[in-house]
Amino acid sequence: MTAGPRDVARHVVWGEIGVRRFPVCIGPGETARIGELWIDRGAGDAALVVFDGAVKPHADAVADRLRDVGVRVVPVAVAPGEPSKSLAELERICRVAARAGIRRTDVVVAVGGGVVGDLAGFVAASYQRGIRLVHVPTTLLAMVDSAVGGKTGVDLPEAKNYVGAIWQPEFVVMDTELLSTLPARELSCGFAEVVKYGLLDSVELFTRVERWPDPLPGDPGALVGLIRDCVAHKLNVVAQDERELGLRASLNLGHTVGHGIEAAAGYGRYHHGEAISLGLLAALRISHEVGGASLDWRERTLAVLERHALPTRLDPDVAVEDILGAMGRDKKATAASFNMVLIDEPGTVLLRQNPPHEVVVAAIEELR
Repeated sequence: MTAGPRDVARHVVWGEIGVRRFPVCIGPGETARIGELWIDRGAGDAALVVFDGAVKPHADAVADRLRDVGVRVVPVAVAPGEPSKSLAELERICRVAARAGIRRTDVVVAVGGGVVGDLAGFVAASYQRGIRLVHVPTTLLAMVDSAVGGKTGVDLPEAKNYVGAIWQPEFVVMDTELLSTLPARELSCGFAEVVKYGLLDSVELFTRVERWPDPLPGDPGALVGLIRDCVAHKLNVVAQDERELGLRASLNLGHTVGHGIEAAAGYGRYHHGEAISLGLLAALRISHEVGGASLDWRERTLAVLERHALPTRLDPDVAVEDILGAMGRDKKATAASFNMVLIDEPGTVLLRQNPPHEVVVAAIEELR
């Protein structure tokens, strides 16, 4: 018998990154506690609530809870989708903040998925040279990945996430009840990042992910535990390497090829998680060809991705040459090589610069 949402215990994972220590609160109904957390953390008198227009009811609930504890709320809606991650949108939001009198002692609250989190986080990092930030992720992808770790930024036409900053939040609120309202495609996209963490963390976590039932999101109690373990893995890595000078690069498993596919296909054809699904399969093929990892891990991963409606075949209209070109512009690339994250088995990660070109090409061609 599965637990009802309100019977599920909440979890708090603490991020300890440099001098920063902040809670990540995970569980059903956590949105209702944001006012209490606000007071406990001594947050500001005003909140610039930046939200995805598709989740306005959730943003309204956050705003109401903040008003209940005397916070002045300045709401700013952002259009859904990757095109909102732009310098123009960054300027628009900062100017709204300036006109509304948002001060250095106030807080940016990001309500939405990865796009809003990246954009609002960069607003917080840059407005008046940096103000406090709270994340309220509303998608599975944002909960397990983009809302923790401190990466913020916007895209350029040339490449994804090329302008940004590392900026850690004051706290993070993950209300798992919100996931039951998501479209199936959004849940699948988030699950691609869950699969990534299973591969990065351990055979045990990968096996749990492999056995995760369809349809998503699954049992509420088990879901909170799964999100907690993904978040804990990421926070542990970031605590050791906040600026991505070494170990943190491991979190990019599947992203070198995945980002290349996103760019080559034109942002929008593939959602981020869908591109990462394809990127994971390419990385596992390269792991076999370069490092000798068993192909069984690729086959087992492919089966999980397919079961949760994630793509495992690349649209043949997306040219391999365009993917390689975009990979060469990726931030993880050096002047002479791709930086690829590979695995030997789940939990054993290898960082490999410049795997043979023909191996990379063959791994992408296999997706077609």
